[in-house]
Amino acid sequence: MKIVSLVPSASEILCDLGLNKQLVGVSHECNYPPSLSNLTPVTSSNINSYETQREIDNSVRAKVNENLPLYEINTDKINTLAPDIIITQGVCDVCAISNDQVEVMLKGQLCTIPSSTNVISLNGRSFDGICQDILMLGDHFNRKERSKEIVENAIIKKENMYNMQKHEIRVLCLEWIDPFFSAGHWVPEQIEMAGFISAIGKPGDQSRVITIDEIYESQPDVIAIICCGYNKDKNETFAQDLFKDHRINNLTPFKNNKVYAFDSDAFFSRPTLRILEGAQQLRQTIL
Repeated sequence: MKIVSLVPSASEILCDLGLNKQLVGVSHECNYPPSLSNLTPVTSSNINSYETQREIDNSVRAKVNENLPLYEINTDKINTLAPDIIITQGVCDVCAISNDQVEVMLKGQLCTIPSSTNVISLNGRSFDGICQDILMLGDHFNRKERSKEIVENAIIKKENMYNMQKHEIRVLCLEWIDPFFSAGHWVPEQIEMAGFISAIGKPGDQSRVITIDEIYESQPDVIAIICCGYNKDKNETFAQDLFKDHRINNLTPFKNNKVYAFDSDAFFSRPTLRILEGAQQLRQTIL
């Protein structure tokens, strides 16, 4: 069986399930585990990642308004690989190629893979949803026992975190800083796992643009910079930029030097069980 994964989280889960050798193609963003670098990338982005956050946000909005794709699928490579399964996602059209885009490409004249090729969409928007995706993939690829083991171990880790001492510390996680975006989906859940209070957003909420007034009204004790898709070094640069931002740099977290940066690409942006490690990092960093 040959699998093409168009989603970094799917590639990571498949490797955890021991399906590395079945993977024949991945997205351009699939970088974990490192062994994925040996596989053929079958996608590319129509957004320039070297632009500023404001420029990226404007580019995304313009393409969405014009109904233009944010990502491209290399149909020639897909045709050559002739996968039996293509895995995509339905969580966020901005973060990765969506199921709708794949269906359009598969039905188009440019793609000639067999009609028997199945498309599987991952939709986990919470810890439980991520676990359900893992179990679904385990069932589909005859890795049921392995998937159950992975999920059971993750549930134990989550429960252990929830049993730790709670703290009345209000944490604001920023998924973007120009414009400001709150962190949604599983991130408020990560804050709760870490034993803190989410200053803006509840588990399952969508990420959204937030105003300066909302930031002030949320009264954060800590600000965590987890700009979507960026590593820790880049997010540290964004944190330094915020210290110069006179609109918010008189808030308590700046006065108390409680503004922290994290590797969002690895531990916050992707719906994988590494969100547990992200929650642990929050706790260890803040306390």
